[in-house]
Amino acid sequence: MIFSRQPKETPDELANRLQREGRVDQLEKELQRYNPGRLGPKDKASFYHLRGITAFRRGDRTTAFERFKEGLRECPDSADIRFSLGQEHEARREIEQMFLCFDGCVFPKVSAQYVLAAARYAYLWGDAERGTKYLAPIADAYFRLGIADDHFVYVRGLPFFGQTWSCLVAFAWMSRSYAATDDLLERCKSKLSDYDFDRLGFFYECHKHSDYTSYADRLAEELQGLDPRLPSGYRRTQLVALRAAQSSDTASAIAQLEGIALAENDFPWLSDIALVHKARVFWKAGSENLEAIARSQFMAKQRMLFEPDHAYAFAFLDYQEHLRPRYQQAGTG
Repeated sequence: MIFSRQPKETPDELANRLQREGRVDQLEKELQRYNPGRLGPKDKASFYHLRGITAFRRGDRTTAFERFKEGLRECPDSADIRFSLGQEHEARREIEQMFLCFDGCVFPKVSAQYVLAAARYAYLWGDAERGTKYLAPIADAYFRLGIADDHFVYVRGLPFFGQTWSCLVAFAWMSRSYAATDDLLERCKSKLSDYDFDRLGFFYECHKHSDYTSYADRLAEELQGLDPRLPSGYRRTQLVALRAAQSSDTASAIAQLEGIALAENDFPWLSDIALVHKARVFWKAGSENLEAIARSQFMAKQRMLFEPDHAYAFAFLDYQEHLRPRYQQAGTG
């Protein structure tokens, strides 16, 4: 039931307040106080978007789907609602409709995080051309700024440059052509400042040649000189992963992957990097039973697989290509 008296807060202000007060579970009930027909376009779109999100958060995907559909009918220009509806189409395995929704979610009309998520779905469904297209406006934004420094771009609502770059390389790998990323890297070197493009290009060349030996040697040397008080889990995991990616000694590779020790201040998902590489090692060795066990453990923890930028940075794009059909068949709902 919608009350006749309209709250003074906008729906977004309401949601933010309840979040601060630790009462976000009351959002769905509080939204019933609004008459969406009396809201301005922006607040009306927020109202419908939040109604769908509340259903999604309590696990009612059917109601979320219907609410997002209603929201898009009422607010056809809302890219945020369009994106959320696209996610629900993906959960229902209505992939053509999903892509039609995501095609209308262009940065900066939607946040960069939504665009990265749309690109991830394009990766999961094997559409490298669309994934590249979704990321293009973000890449253009770096050039408008002229700076690729992580902090500088992050406070302006952009992903770290390396994340966008790595996703684009993953799509180039899927497309079997590096022409676009080759050109992009040269443009970056001449047009963008405050970034270590030499290091980025070094790893890129190792990737293209499927030979990480020189990069791994450099990484090992850097780790030896690192202050032990600084977080190092990412680099230590990457080093083991790169070596495992090329190792012909299955037992040694597995032992090194299982021996990675992570600290409390390391990213918790790094343990899943070790797990997916264990599955990859067994896959390359033809050990079907062991691969199946490790694969099952990994997909139980990362059912949407890893983002394409992680698969690139830790050298397991080929194995996730093997896993994508399993993701597609399994469903997410």
